[in-house]
Amino acid sequence: MKRRLLHALMVMTVTLFGSAVVATPASASDAWGIVCNLRQNTWLRAAPHSHVLVTLTAGRGFRWHGQVTGVDDDVWVYGHGAEYPSVDGWVPAGNTTC
Repeated sequence: MKRRLLHALMVMTVTLFGSAVVATPASASDAWGIVCNLRQNTWLRAAPHSHVLVTLTAGRGFRWHGQVTGVDDDVWVYGHGAEYPSVDGWVPAGNTTC
């Protein structure tokens, strides 16, 4: 009987703690933009081909603020990653789903 009661308490504990874990929705910031995903790890740069500000992780969100520069295969988009919502910069458009 004790064993059954202990087993039931363990199941309840695991169930309660397991359901307490809530996935938080991705949110980069309140700034206007279209949310895309990063296809690969990407450097966020101060300007196209300029110095690196931070590294953004593949699979995370990127909020594109609507600005584009470049020609042909060298197109860059302006925005910020979900990991650094206060740091805006440029990433190659090919590295995003934008």
